[in-house]
Amino acid sequence: MTIRPSKLTTLAQQHSSLNHDTFSKKSIEWLQKEVKKLKNPTALSKGILRERDRFTKRPTIGGLYFLYYEPKYSDKLPYYDVFPLVLVLERYNDGILGLNLHYLPPMFRAVFLDKLLGYASYDDNNDIKKLRVTYDILAGAKSNRLFKPCIKRYLNANMATPPLKVEPSEWETAIFLPTHRFQKAKTTTVWNESLETAKE
Repeated sequence: MTIRPSKLTTLAQQHSSLNHDTFSKKSIEWLQKEVKKLKNPTALSKGILRERDRFTKRPTIGGLYFLYYEPKYSDKLPYYDVFPLVLVLERYNDGILGLNLHYLPPMFRAVFLDKLLGYASYDDNNDIKKLRVTYDILAGAKSNRLFKPCIKRYLNANMATPPLKVEPSEWETAIFLPTHRFQKAKTTTVWNESLETAKE
């Protein structure tokens, strides 16, 4: 049976073919326009989950991944995201430490990720492989304060599936897709509180 590509896959391919500079005005305007056309945002995560070739047992530090996740103490949290988009900072035997970019509004994600690309490592074709960014780097620069509401610890035991890899060529598209699935609070509430936290 042929698996229908997710909206992330198809949009990222279309976006790549335009050859816009990363996070340029034209690039962002195109992505925002395409996102507005989405008729069923809640189906986005299901489409990505069907792409089993994204599954990875061992996420790379500096890589970007979707997780299908239920927090251990979800009943005690004011809110949480069951489909986080995580930039992995550290890896442990029982899980990972990372930045869930969903805690920021899309334009703030773009600004933040654009800054982090300064820490990128590249392959022989000059394509991004991963980001060489650490918690200490983020905490040590006031210009990186947007990381504060995003830092989260994720346990392997609470992942419903293996992490789903987002290729570097898809990063810009992924951060604009409304794949966040916050529980127990409205998205605007989460984003407003995140921006307040970033100011502290």
